[in-house]
Amino acid sequence: MSRKPFYLSLHGSIWYARIVDQKTGKQLTAMSTGQTDRDAAVLTVSRWIVEGIPQKQTKLKRDVSEAINVNRLFSILEDIDITNQEAEKIMTILKQRGLLKKIKEAEERDLITYLLDFYNYDTSPYVREKLAHGQSIGRTHCMDSIKRVNTYWKKYFEGRTLASITRDELRNFSLSLRKKGLSASTINKTMIAGKVAFAWAFQEGYIHTNPAEGLKNFVGKTKERGILTDEETTALFGQTWKDERSYLGNLVASTCGLRSGEVLGLKVEDIGLDRLFIRHSYSPLDGLKTPKNGEERQVPLLPEIREGLLKLAEKNPWDDGFIFYSDKEGQPMDHKLLNDGLLEAMIKIGITKKEKAKRNIVFHSWRHRYAAKMADLVDARSLGLATGHKTMAMLEHYAAHANENHFKAVREATERAFGQAK
Repeated sequence: MSRKPFYLSLHGSIWYARIVDQKTGKQLTAMSTGQTDRDAAVLTVSRWIVEGIPQKQTKLKRDVSEAINVNRLFSILEDIDITNQEAEKIMTILKQRGLLKKIKEAEERDLITYLLDFYNYDTSPYVREKLAHGQSIGRTHCMDSIKRVNTYWKKYFEGRTLASITRDELRNFSLSLRKKGLSASTINKTMIAGKVAFAWAFQEGYIHTNPAEGLKNFVGKTKERGILTDEETTALFGQTWKDERSYLGNLVASTCGLRSGEVLGLKVEDIGLDRLFIRHSYSPLDGLKTPKNGEERQVPLLPEIREGLLKLAEKNPWDDGFIFYSDKEGQPMDHKLLNDGLLEAMIKIGITKKEKAKRNIVFHSWRHRYAAKMADLVDARSLGLATGHKTMAMLEHYAAHANENHFKAVREATERAFGQAK
């Protein structure tokens, strides 16, 4: 009985082909023809049958009969029972042919050394690959990951190899972190440092399976970020601040919703007639980089604050363009000045350091306050464009905060109107 040499199926706009083993009738794994026209796809597959199938990551072509034989081998291994001794012999043959070189490396590679090398910003193939594809990864992120490896992974897995780690061991490791009393956020970040590295090792063929796949994150309620009231904010900026840069940096954050790194990354060319162009963020390790989420944005700028920024920029003794300049050319002031100035001003209006900590008010609180107030006045999409938030969940969080403010106002009005009623 004659069989069709291949079958075509449409996935999206591309035609895929399944070549048929004429002896068994089984089909090879579907392969993209790269064609959107069916007739062109037929010609492509016909050429494969004559000339061979193009191989990924190589210019060589595999003969169709060879591909069919390999497929038969897969079928045999899936269907027959083999002993451990036979399985080991198969592995030995593959190793002798140099086909399991990466797996052999993983069997000998110290896990902690692998993790530390994986996050070495200057030498990591993982980092190099991400940067080559235009994806964002910074030195700060890599340094934070290295700290988590040294702080948590090293003691627990010291002396172990990359290939020896099991899923159960990773699960027990995460539970041990929980027993230490670490927050859900800290545990998840610690586990992610390993999860990403294991996933890459699996993808590159160093390990048979990914032991971290499917591990669940921990859920915990994060402490709500506190914000200052309108009255407190007015009083705060009515104080005399020691450092003009700190005062203006906090003022920009409160009225534009900027992160601290985005404040420090501002340059004179980022000041428009009625807006700020958020093109950069600054960190001591990475220097100037793109804002979080990798996208530039624009935010409205009040005239009096624009004037203040331009005047401050004129005082910069260097020709580096930074508005929030430092005593060193080519870098802005330390972010610590923003935090210290905020604390000093809060103490002046009667908010102690202890109360500040209890209410969890930090520099980033300005961004939360901005978003919460704006959520009551503009639609979510417009707010997202201004703040740079990518997810609706975060914007809905701010909208809920705004609704709570509404409720508080109604409650106070109710008390005034009906508080004396009998």
